[in-house]
Amino acid sequence: MKDPITARAAQILAQTTHILVPLEDLYNALEDEGLMAWIDPEMFEYLMATDETFAVIKGLEALEMLTPLLRAKLKMQGFWSGPLVMLRRWIAFPSLILEDLLRHLEDMSSALETAWQTHTPDDPITETELLNMLLMSDMLAHEISGALHVYADSEEADAQDLRAGHGAEDVPDHV
Repeated sequence: MKDPITARAAQILAQTTHILVPLEDLYNALEDEGLMAWIDPEMFEYLMATDETFAVIKGLEALEMLTPLLRAKLKMQGFWSGPLVMLRRWIAFPSLILEDLLRHLEDMSSALETAWQTHTPDDPITETELLNMLLMSDMLAHEISGALHVYADSEEADAQDLRAGHGAEDVPDHV
């Protein structure tokens, strides 16, 4: 029987729309539910890293499907300075992880576009920074899409079936 913290963490990860979740976000969600009264973020990271259900990724450098240049560009864009966590079963499907990165990037691009629409036109520094970030976001999306095609062609067709169901059958319905 799993402890309530890892059981609930697995349930949250199975239900989220993203495969890769910042460990801090997962910790905060569990803290909001009152499950983290005696566990600090460092202990939680250790708990996740030592549980066979989860894979903790220290940073983008651990994602082998990304080229060093793409990792550097993602870091420059502010992608995940802290560790990420996912259900271990996703490791076998790099194309699904890349698709998730693309969704994260699309979310960021949407936020940047909103910032662009609401920025003050008399602030040229902010305008230049927003334009640069939007351009970089488009370039990153193009590069991730290229990497995605490499993996998508080589993976089994059931990867899409797994993603569609998001594997919730392996996760308890309650804590």
